[in-house]
Amino acid sequence: MTNYVFGPVPSRRLGRSLGVNVVPLKYCNFNCIYCQLGRTRHVINDLRMFYPPEDIIKELEIATRTRDYDYLTFIGDGEPTLYAGLGKLIQWARNNQDKPLAILTNGAKLIDENVRSWLSELNVVKVSTDAGSEKTFRLINRPHREITFDRFIEGIERFREIFSGQIWTEVMLVQGVNDNEDEMKRIGNTMRRYKPDRVYIMVPTRPPAESWVKPPTSDVLINLARVLSRYVNSDRIFIIDYIERGEFHIDRNDPVNSLLGILKIQPMTIEQVMDVIKRNNLDMSILDEIRNFTKEVVFNGIKYLVYSSV
Repeated sequence: MTNYVFGPVPSRRLGRSLGVNVVPLKYCNFNCIYCQLGRTRHVINDLRMFYPPEDIIKELEIATRTRDYDYLTFIGDGEPTLYAGLGKLIQWARNNQDKPLAILTNGAKLIDENVRSWLSELNVVKVSTDAGSEKTFRLINRPHREITFDRFIEGIERFREIFSGQIWTEVMLVQGVNDNEDEMKRIGNTMRRYKPDRVYIMVPTRPPAESWVKPPTSDVLINLARVLSRYVNSDRIFIIDYIERGEFHIDRNDPVNSLLGILKIQPMTIEQVMDVIKRNNLDMSILDEIRNFTKEVVFNGIKYLVYSSV
């Protein structure tokens, strides 16, 4: 049984991603309205040693030897840069396996010099830029009270100065909140400050924290991508408005916990879960066990299983 390492899972940006979950459910410095993990229960902004790094490294030693993956990706049930042991894990991964290293972070802790130093050892750092103004930042990301928009972007700018790898940024567009030309122009001007290597324009594809959150239409997405291309080279802009395709790896000896490890990070469609069960020649009764720890949510006409700790 693994508690921290899961997958690899198909990623729209990283191919086959072997995930390392370093933060308990919903400990985050943002409370984004679109978050697929639900509302943040513990809005914090200080570093904490949630788990012993040695325990995570034990799982990494096995997984990196036995699983086929494209990226080793640090992630969390909340914000991974809040984990005080992250630097030690990154150093272990740099020295003990040869695949590129990535982190999926909102970027708010890059204002911290120690966090910038840790992340400088990675190959890819994915940050979020869902807003170009303080007002929209607070509407869509709902950050910890200590975090201002200017300080948030300042941290990414400082990191850009020392980082030799790639910074990818994600813009999650929500209908009626940040899907207008004026806000996209402000986002474009913000990106000019730290010059991302790639920009992913995203829409909510899984059940969001707030039920009223909806994705913009395809026409709006295409138009806003054109607006952003005035600030970022168009060959660096990618629109992603679909669910991941590909195979999810699970441990056939512990399929329920393997699937729950994935579901803690991202909801899966019922069809995806059934496909994993069939492909591994397992009994379909596993789906009933999974349902004991999840709830069924319909979003955009698709049924998802969403992890529930209650």
